[in-house]
Amino acid sequence: MKHFLFLLFLLPACGLAQEQQVLHLPATSDKPAFELPWFPSRMHAFIWRNWTVVPAQMLADCLQATPQEVEQVARSMGLPRQGRIDSTWLSPKGYITVLRRNWHLLPYEQLTPLLHMTPAELAWRLIDDDYLYIKLGSLKPQCTALRYHRPSPMEEQQARQLAHWLRELKSYKTDEVSRYHFFDNMGQETPASPAAPIPSPTQTPPLNIAFSYCSEFGDPLLDSQLSSWPEYLLAQLSAQGINGLWIHTSLSSLLSTDSLFPGSDRSHKRLHNLQRLVDRAGRYGIRIFLYANEPRATQQAYFQSPARHSLGGVKENDLQAFCTSDERTLNWLRQGYCSVFTHVKGLGGVFTITFSENLTSCASHGRHSQCPRCARRTVADILAEVNNTIAEGVKQGNEQAEVIVWDWAWSTPMAEAIIPRLDKRCRLMCVSEWSLPLNRGGIATSVGEYAISAVGPGPRALHHWAIARRCGLPVMAKIQVNTSWELGSVASIPAMQLFHTHARNLARQGMSGIMYCWSLGGYPSFNMSLFAQTLADTTLTLTQLAARHYGPQAAPWVTRAWEEFSKGMSQYPYHIGTVYKGPQHSAPANPFYLDSTAWRATMVGIPYDDLQLWRGPYPADIYIRQMELTAQGFRQGIPLLQRALRAAPRPQRALLESDLRQARAIQMIFQSVTQQATFTLHRNSLRTDAAHQKEHLAAMLDCVRKEQELVRRLMPILQQEPTIGYESSNQYFYLPQDLREKYVNLRYTEQQLLKRLRP
Repeated sequence: MKHFLFLLFLLPACGLAQEQQVLHLPATSDKPAFELPWFPSRMHAFIWRNWTVVPAQMLADCLQATPQEVEQVARSMGLPRQGRIDSTWLSPKGYITVLRRNWHLLPYEQLTPLLHMTPAELAWRLIDDDYLYIKLGSLKPQCTALRYHRPSPMEEQQARQLAHWLRELKSYKTDEVSRYHFFDNMGQETPASPAAPIPSPTQTPPLNIAFSYCSEFGDPLLDSQLSSWPEYLLAQLSAQGINGLWIHTSLSSLLSTDSLFPGSDRSHKRLHNLQRLVDRAGRYGIRIFLYANEPRATQQAYFQSPARHSLGGVKENDLQAFCTSDERTLNWLRQGYCSVFTHVKGLGGVFTITFSENLTSCASHGRHSQCPRCARRTVADILAEVNNTIAEGVKQGNEQAEVIVWDWAWSTPMAEAIIPRLDKRCRLMCVSEWSLPLNRGGIATSVGEYAISAVGPGPRALHHWAIARRCGLPVMAKIQVNTSWELGSVASIPAMQLFHTHARNLARQGMSGIMYCWSLGGYPSFNMSLFAQTLADTTLTLTQLAARHYGPQAAPWVTRAWEEFSKGMSQYPYHIGTVYKGPQHSAPANPFYLDSTAWRATMVGIPYDDLQLWRGPYPADIYIRQMELTAQGFRQGIPLLQRALRAAPRPQRALLESDLRQARAIQMIFQSVTQQATFTLHRNSLRTDAAHQKEHLAAMLDCVRKEQELVRRLMPILQQEPTIGYESSNQYFYLPQDLREKYVNLRYTEQQLLKRLRP
């Protein structure tokens, strides 16, 4: 995931496979965990939140209780008998969901056994699993050890009240689709026919690269089942026009340890599985690309030996870079990629990020002047050399493999100096919409990235592509075709008019390829197909594309719905701050807080009640109004999609029914953001506007009651659509159990507000 420019220098990640090192968990802070007053006790909250993801025996072990004692507490809150718990929750593909819900409940010494991890493994995952520690706020709340206690009479009474509220929701009476069953609604479990083989190496087909929707981000190649890339998903992605998938890994994880540079004793297993993945994906016309953010820094202790000391470069926190002004580092990069591409036959290529993200070269975070060797050089010298060295290694291993140089976070002067120096066998990739000027609600801003609501290409990409073309380099665009951090927890946003226009614009630029998404946005939806078809034939209209997918009778209504959805997205209060810190990803399940939590919203992690960070540069009233306009676009499009459903041939109705559920969920999610922000704005005003206290309390109560109705309407949709609430690098932001908690939270908040409003 790309993040605020330079923000992540606070915690750069170290190499993924430095298994010989013992990593330590970040220290617990002095800041106490926030309270959850809608539960009778922290023990009750722990049992509730984990009831659908952790077996009762494990909950009992954690609390030093018996399963019967845990079950009795669960029943007192109205929870049903615990069913079979999917083992995915405590695997690398599900543990983040469990970790996040217990972050404010358990200390490390109870978290690690609950997750079946050693402290060192959890420490590694907090750092290397896509900046997980930053998503959790870059500090561990202070939690005392949680032990079972017999509920007091007051707690038993509160539990009965909670059970009564839960019965109001009646959410356990609806059959619920298991989470991670993403593709059940696509009609079949057996793979579709493989696509035609990829063209011969003498041809240069356009690349359409995505990320697997259900991929583990951290270290997926250790999974012998290759469960991050099921064949059914590969077949579906191929059918949507995708011919490339990128995966997260690090070079050291694919190499054996030598005397100077890190490696892994499990590199052979990863390489073996990588070859199996290349072969599996190749059957569907899909090539595999590696994320190359190298050479990854490592802990400073690694450089204490006399042989390694001179390899060390810039230091940050406990990490130190491998200095690329030392020829030994460049040789390791070159030979390492040569080895990987020699051993793994048919591997598609790499894409590089050489500035920002993890600490890699001494110049990767703009601090090369702190290295005596690199201080004599420019950033452009160093970054061009790193990119070319990687390209040399890849091409030595396989001349047909692609090297895609991503200019992510390069300033324009840097790009102007680097691009002419790049190996002519590379392609240059730019974020299409970056630097587009925007004005939403009278607030002027510009795009950083992840903006479906803003149609590119923008001036930055156009300028950098022009330089590349003059230098003879093919150009590519990175976009978000399904979803973005404007709303990352749904499979796709049906803003097809925006995608259609963007595809036409890029077609005029002569792209040699498109990267369709980062870690979010890899669902094999019609968005991808529409984009690929439009790139290939810009004369196709939205109605024609709709007719191909839904039939000619439904197409006019579908097209009109898409136009309304697109109008709504065009009102989104975009800013890089709002997309990273806003509550939209977990909005329907994010609690209402009567009192300030004093916790700051984390990057695509936990929003808390931090309206100031949610809104970015927008005044609160404008932020709320723009979110309401976004929700309104979906509200106005839904009846049109309902008309399409009535007009559609029977085979297309299942598709439209699923689309309707998604559209309704999106509308309610944006509506929830407006209600949370309005509630929090009035709550905060109570401190400074005592003269209008009753008006503020009444407005808060109105938001609470509207949110209750929203939860009732969203619950059956969430139970039937396992894609809602999910994103691969964050796993599940929320589950049906969290929506149940939200309802209880709202009823508790309503009760407290009514007390305050009484004369």
